[in-house]
Amino acid sequence: MAMKQPLAQLLISVTKKYLSIFSQQTGGLDIDRYQYVLVLINLHKEQLTQKALSELLEVDKSFMVNIVDYLSSKGYVVREKNINDRRQQVIKLTDKAREAIPKIEKVISRLNKQSMENLSEEKIQIFSEVLLQISHNLAEVEPKNITINYKNR
Repeated sequence: MAMKQPLAQLLISVTKKYLSIFSQQTGGLDIDRYQYVLVLINLHKEQLTQKALSELLEVDKSFMVNIVDYLSSKGYVVREKNINDRRQQVIKLTDKAREAIPKIEKVISRLNKQSMENLSEEKIQIFSEVLLQISHNLAEVEPKNITINYKNR
């Protein structure tokens, strides 16, 4: 059975709900977005450059600069010269970020569990595989960079 509505509409709707709840549940932090970037930096042992981070998140390098600037202005990250390549800057976490990461990870875990409630392990596995296949199917298309800006109201 073919879908009548664009797949993007469903994905955007779910994303907006997820991010809204995520933002509410991480409300004790003084950042209202980009919390997951801190988790990614931590997962990669603080060895990511802005370029590597932008590639991981599939965002434009100039947008990544804005993200890092925002997190830096809030005291969560600092840029340091890469000791292996002085032309690059590695993004490092501050103590403030290290304190926030466990809370962010708990929210992610809790929200993922809530999102997948009443789904069997098999359905969750199929869902993951379908999303990966959709991404793979679209990988050959040269996308235009777009920015989806979710504003808190």
